Amino acid sequence: MAKASAAQIRKIHVLARERAMDDDLLHLHIYQVVRKKSIRDLTVMEAVWVIDSLEGKRREPKQTGATAKQMHYIRGLLQELGWVRESGEADMDRLDGLLRARYRIDHHKWLTKETASQVIEGLKAMLKRQQEGVC
Repeated sequence: MAKASAAQIRKIHVLARERAMDDDLLHLHIYQVVRKKSIRDLTVMEAVWVIDSLEGKRREPKQTGATAKQMHYIRGLLQELGWVRESGEADMDRLDGLLRARYRIDHHKWLTKETASQVIEGLKAMLKRQQEGVC
C-alpha cells in the first residue's frame, strides 16, 4: 500500500498546530485513529482518516480492538487462574501488569484482536501449568 504523501503529512501537521496539539498529543491521536506510532508509517488512506479526524469528520472505525467475546474469555481465564479481587471478579489491574511486562501494552482496552488471541493462548498455557503443578 502506498505511503502517505508529503502533502498529506504537511496537512496533518498544520491541522495539529491549528488545534494547539504538540507532537506527543498528535502521535497519541494518530495511534487512536489508525493504531500507528509514526506519521511516516501512514498509508494514503490512513492519512485521509487522520486528516478527517483532525477536521472533526467522523468515519465508521473498523473493529481493531479485542472483541467482547475475547475479553469475556480472558476474564474467565483470569478467574480460573485465581487472579480475582475480593469481590470475585477478574483482577484487570493484574492483567494490565502482565500486558505491560510481556506485550508492552499499558491497558487491556488497547488490545487488538491479534494480541488478545496471543494473551488468551498465554493465559491458557499458564492455567495448564498451574493445573499440572509446575508453577
